[in-house]
Amino acid sequence: MRTLLIILLLTLTTSAAGQDSPRPLLPADKLMLHYPASVRLAPDGSNAAFTVRKADTAANRWITHVYSVDVRTGTERQLTFGAQSCTTPQWSPDGRWLGFLSSRPSVDRSGTLQSGRRMLFAIPRSGEPRLLAAPPRDIEEFTWSPDGGTVALLTEAAAASAMRDENARRASRQLDITVSSDPPISRELWVLDVSSGTLRSITELDPGAEGLAWFPDSRRLVYQTNYTGKYDDEQKWDLWSVSTEGAKEQLTDAPGPEHVPRVSPDGSTIAFLTQTVPDIEFAKTEISLLDMDTRQLRRLTEQQPLSVEEFAWDPDGKSLVALLNEGTSATLHRVDRSSGATRKLTDDAMVVQGMDVNASGDIAFIAGGVAAMREVHVLDRGGVRRCTDFSAQLESFSLGAQRVITVRSSDGLYDIEAVLVLPTDYRRGERVPLVLAYHGGPYGDFDNRFYQYYPAHILAARGVATVMPNVRGSSGYDDAFGQANRYDLGGGDFRDGMDVVDYLIREGIADSSRMAVMGGSYGGYMTNWTISQTQRFRAAVSMYGIFSWLTDWSNSWQPSFERMFLGHDYWEKPLDSNSLWISRAPQTYAKNITTPTLILQGDADVYTNVSNSREMYQALNALGREVEFVVYHGAGHGLRTYPNHWIDVMERTVGWITKRVGMP
Repeated sequence: MRTLLIILLLTLTTSAAGQDSPRPLLPADKLMLHYPASVRLAPDGSNAAFTVRKADTAANRWITHVYSVDVRTGTERQLTFGAQSCTTPQWSPDGRWLGFLSSRPSVDRSGTLQSGRRMLFAIPRSGEPRLLAAPPRDIEEFTWSPDGGTVALLTEAAAASAMRDENARRASRQLDITVSSDPPISRELWVLDVSSGTLRSITELDPGAEGLAWFPDSRRLVYQTNYTGKYDDEQKWDLWSVSTEGAKEQLTDAPGPEHVPRVSPDGSTIAFLTQTVPDIEFAKTEISLLDMDTRQLRRLTEQQPLSVEEFAWDPDGKSLVALLNEGTSATLHRVDRSSGATRKLTDDAMVVQGMDVNASGDIAFIAGGVAAMREVHVLDRGGVRRCTDFSAQLESFSLGAQRVITVRSSDGLYDIEAVLVLPTDYRRGERVPLVLAYHGGPYGDFDNRFYQYYPAHILAARGVATVMPNVRGSSGYDDAFGQANRYDLGGGDFRDGMDVVDYLIREGIADSSRMAVMGGSYGGYMTNWTISQTQRFRAAVSMYGIFSWLTDWSNSWQPSFERMFLGHDYWEKPLDSNSLWISRAPQTYAKNITTPTLILQGDADVYTNVSNSREMYQALNALGREVEFVVYHGAGHGLRTYPNHWIDVMERTVGWITKRVGMP
């Protein structure tokens, strides 16, 4: 009996230990990991509000809700609940209310049930959310006035009379159509009197109007507009002001975009983002200042080599806090208003992904790291303090070691940084299968943090390493590097990727006979290009990539992309073998592709249309290559419109790669 008891105790102990030991990360696990976004710090610094998006796999949708955390104790509370998402939290200036947007049904002050559109709600310091404003159309954005008495709201405007008549005519004939000559829908500016609940329409604004910000007198706002509202006009932003009585004035009209306006605390200056080159999206972004008295412009961060991602004024108006994209990290800096000199506030190990400055000058920000989820942090006089613990979710999983490697490009021009994730339990000197992953953009990058879009840690659990290089043309470096693949897509950037792979082979990490390549968007183009130029990879996963530049131009909502990177529209020069439209298109070299390829695409993608992926599948199928084509219905760019789509993307990606590189 004693022997049986000992055996039983040993069995139970072993079983319990097994349950507590970390396990491999699976695609469904990754989907369920959640983290904070949209952080806002209360005026008194006591609480930080943020949103968390979670997957509802049963309903196949994402739901976002508002949370808060006590920055001193770390006590966290969920503030909103229900089946409708609640987004964009924003504190009132006195901190008594936390506003947010939601389409949740609610009764207004008159007792009428309002539903079916995005409305403005507010949560008091103690109590339940209440409906503040329900204009007739979805609220796109809102902002509290500095005196707290008014909220500005931006919605779509009602269709013009002629368009309303035309829509009625189409409806009567059951004509479900859109016509290219249909006018774009304007925006409508409203103001809400908080005390009375009175909602007043101020004026119509251009279809491209957005980015409202108040002047300190609470009587005027500044906003940005590209006039058309079209994505392809992203390089045409100008700044305008509008009073609460509807009077409008243009403030800037320089070449290129002037956007993300922020008014100084004394109202004398507007800070905003500009670019070093006006007509391309991959130029360095800088903070510029507009003096409201003289109307003179000054480039504040001209001497800073890195791009500014976002920024906010310090309450004394003498400096600004800026988020800079810095290599494989992103860091906060304080920028002196007079000199433009910058001082770093956070270290490189913290990849910052959102920030807010309150009336006391305290900074709330969200940052993640190599072995940490994104967390809410606060930087005040006591230094940096982490307020949340979303990283506890990772304790259940065994993760591969992750580090940044630097490889000199073969042409000697650049040091290429890459994030490397090794297999779990990797032993030094062991050669393992390798996945080369390209990021989107091209003006994007990989940060050295745990959470990656690609399934690097899921592959690590299957014994596969993943390397994610910031090839030339990536963001996070100086202007020359960011523009280095202009007129050279598939050139130096492709060689950089091969240089990183060759380095890992020389270092004894990568097994050159068991390699795969993958990527989405520009990364999909690079995947398609890579397998058309070399047969060294045993598997490829092409996600919503570009196969033909002509097809992409004809179907994307951003046809200016080709002009930015190829230099001209296709009809301006002969379409021969010397044309970049032809010589840098994977389509031209389709017969060279022998790599087994999985093509993943959403049919609602307005960036890289499904036609690109379909053409690639048609070509490889006709050539008798091993190819599989998966179309996700209703999915947009990134294939994350629906949670279950994303799980399937990861499962198919991992399965396709591991099978072909010889891993179980």
